[in-house]
Amino acid sequence: MGVIDTEGKQYLSNNKYFADMFNFLLYDGRPVIDPEKLKELDTTQIAIPYGNGARIPVQKYRDLLKLWCAYMDDTAVYVMLGAELQGKTHYAMPVKKGLYDMLGYARQVDEARRSYQKKDEEGDLYVDDDVLKIRLTSEEFLSGFRKEDKLIPIITATVLLSDEEWKGPLDLYDMLDVKDKELLKFIPNYPINLIAPFNISDSDFEKFNTKLGLAMKVLKYQKAGAVEVIEATNHEMIDRETAVFLNRVAKLDLEFDEKEDQVDMCKAMEDNNKKREVTGAIKGMRIAGMNDDDILIKVMEAFHVTREYVLTLLKPLKA
Repeated sequence: MGVIDTEGKQYLSNNKYFADMFNFLLYDGRPVIDPEKLKELDTTQIAIPYGNGARIPVQKYRDLLKLWCAYMDDTAVYVMLGAELQGKTHYAMPVKKGLYDMLGYARQVDEARRSYQKKDEEGDLYVDDDVLKIRLTSEEFLSGFRKEDKLIPIITATVLLSDEEWKGPLDLYDMLDVKDKELLKFIPNYPINLIAPFNISDSDFEKFNTKLGLAMKVLKYQKAGAVEVIEATNHEMIDRETAVFLNRVAKLDLEFDEKEDQVDMCKAMEDNNKKREVTGAIKGMRIAGMNDDDILIKVMEAFHVTREYVLTLLKPLKA
């Protein structure tokens, strides 16, 4: 697994950021989805080939999958929210997204089917919910689904964790070479729900309610402008999870204590710049023929740093 797979999953699996991501996608940033109402789900999907030549089932793994449980107008609402994380454009994402969603629906039908495979003493099919027995018609039993049954909706987001523009298709129609519009009416389309920093305007980063907005903005400008984005935080303390995620995914190469709950990324960046400057000066003095004792004194005076600080930089250079 790559850095984006490991770090992205670890960061966005946090309900706080996961909810913020979907509130941005679905509700224009309004905090409708409560992180406390999210429940982790098994990301394994089983694809079962059909037909006489069917082989063994194939396992497919989603990146992230959670169940959102909410009450709206005194009615319980359940929605499955999935996320596929990408470091680069995936040119078959509409198919991948459609496959995962349909596997999720198929799994719900299969679970319903298993719960209905009971018969009473007369041989009639029924559902036993510990309160009453609901008899099934032969059609319902054959379908594995009752006429009154409903599926839990599934929404999948495609999240591009880089500064690149998404160059691939945005729906299945983009992958087809069909010019006949009459024919297209009979072909279901599968659009992707894309979140890509490149496509987010600077003003829209404010619609995030957590530091995920800062993370997305740094990713957008990671090759040209990440420094300015971080400096604009004006030494604001950033939660450790966001700081670690950005440092590794955006390849900032900053040094800070990853055990601290809050990180001053401005200071980490300043410290990093100073370290590079001092290290460069030490290398230059060595090339000029100075010994380490003289270098130590000169660097301490020039950069107003402690003896211990200079020694920590001299040792690896000496090795």
